[in-house]
Amino acid sequence: MRAPEDDPPTDGDPPPAPSAARLVETLHRLARPQDRFDSARALVLGRTVRLALYIRGPDEVEAVGHALLLCRLLVGHSPELSRHRVADFRLL
Repeated sequence: MRAPEDDPPTDGDPPPAPSAARLVETLHRLARPQDRFDSARALVLGRTVRLALYIRGPDEVEAVGHALLLCRLLVGHSPELSRHRVADFRLL
């Protein structure tokens, strides 16, 4: 996830940088059993957040769908990510 570079300047301080541990905690709190979420790792580098999500799924298509859903939930429920968006995706 990445904060858009072309955002207009804000009136005040930008939100604090997200904590990797807090992002993972939030994912565990938001995930439901049907999301097939096992665990995650997060890395915060400047304005970029990299997530590695471990999803149980019968096939790649379903796992990708669950991963993108979890990313949208995280962006929607984390004030620190309010200006971020999903910018890149890789299947490992």
